[in-house]
Amino acid sequence: MKKVALMIDSSADITKEKAKELNLHVLRMPVIVDGKEYMEAETITDEQVLEALEAQKSVKTAQPIVGDMIRMWDDLLKTHDEVFYLPLSNALSGTNKTAITLAKNYEGKVTVVQSEFVCYPTVIMMQMVKEMIEKGYTCAQIKEKIETEGELLAVLIPEKLDTLKAGGRISPAVAAIAGLLKIVPLLNIRHGAIDLEDKVRTLKKAYQKGIEVVTKDVNPEDYIWMVIDAFDPKKSEDCKKMLEEAIGQPVQQHSFKTVILSHVGKGTIGFGRVKKIEY
Repeated sequence: MKKVALMIDSSADITKEKAKELNLHVLRMPVIVDGKEYMEAETITDEQVLEALEAQKSVKTAQPIVGDMIRMWDDLLKTHDEVFYLPLSNALSGTNKTAITLAKNYEGKVTVVQSEFVCYPTVIMMQMVKEMIEKGYTCAQIKEKIETEGELLAVLIPEKLDTLKAGGRISPAVAAIAGLLKIVPLLNIRHGAIDLEDKVRTLKKAYQKGIEVVTKDVNPEDYIWMVIDAFDPKKSEDCKKMLEEAIGQPVQQHSFKTVILSHVGKGTIGFGRVKKIEY
């Protein structure tokens, strides 16, 4: 059996410790704070990003540096036969397209998936990839399975709109009106893209609506379920219990890390599901 290196980027919201435990190789992404560039998890922490957001500094993320991507592939291929790379959704970043183009120079040794995944669901999918490799699936077969059967649905509920406004996800006018009327927007992640799902009054109703959206018309046993929080473990635990009561299945808890945190802000809660691929 070929030795395959499993690679993701830091939009997957995984800690260094967890990545090491799962033997995942993480390509780090740049973070720009007030015009100064840092490297996520290397020269800036999640806490520092949060402090910058709360101080209303400009916080942006960028695609992984092409040279870093190539160096990682070259280094991994010194100890592995192939590299399997699941990057950030192609609807949210040009990383995917760039990687697919660069991989053509590696004569089939680097497989890049046209991904619809973002945040911790990327890690969940890679755990399935690892099991498929152990069962003898080739990288090409796994790529096809993910692209045809892989499915992520998530609903994000921001506590405040400042970060979404700063990142251009909503206009200042919409943010102002929402604040005055105490309207809470629900954002969905479908097919790898972020869009407005609904608008409700109060966070409590928003959490109920979020659970309703992700659980509608599915068999809960066919999915892996999760709640993801942004520095609010108490709220995450409460939402986890609500979702578990709705589906009767275990729910994982994870946290937004720097790349996603910089776009959604503190207090955001995400409800998500990832379909179990048959293999």
